[in-house]
Amino acid sequence: MNISSIARSAVLTLTTIVLVSTASACGGSADTAGKTDAGTIDKATLIDAMKKKTPDLKELPASTFDCMVGVMIKYGDQPTLQGIVDGKLDVSNDFKAFGAKEKQIQREVSDCK
Repeated sequence: MNISSIARSAVLTLTTIVLVSTASACGGSADTAGKTDAGTIDKATLIDAMKKKTPDLKELPASTFDCMVGVMIKYGDQPTLQGIVDGKLDVSNDFKAFGAKEKQIQREVSDCK
């Protein structure tokens, strides 16, 4: 075995380690699908869950619905958002599930068009 094949093997190993580390750091695993960061619900996942569980929300204009969900993500913590996705929390009539942030969410959602 000459030095060039040893160097090549070392470079390939190092490159593989760097690529795997980068993919892991960027959330490149199956268990983070539907989330923006490990542990946070993304807008599309929340929209889909809410539309499935509350058919009346489908009647809202897409821009209004998108704005409303954006406000919920802005103020919601992980357990609250996950509860909505899992169907354990209902926000179709009010935002009480958000606790102290309820009034702020209501104000901002009322501005959604």
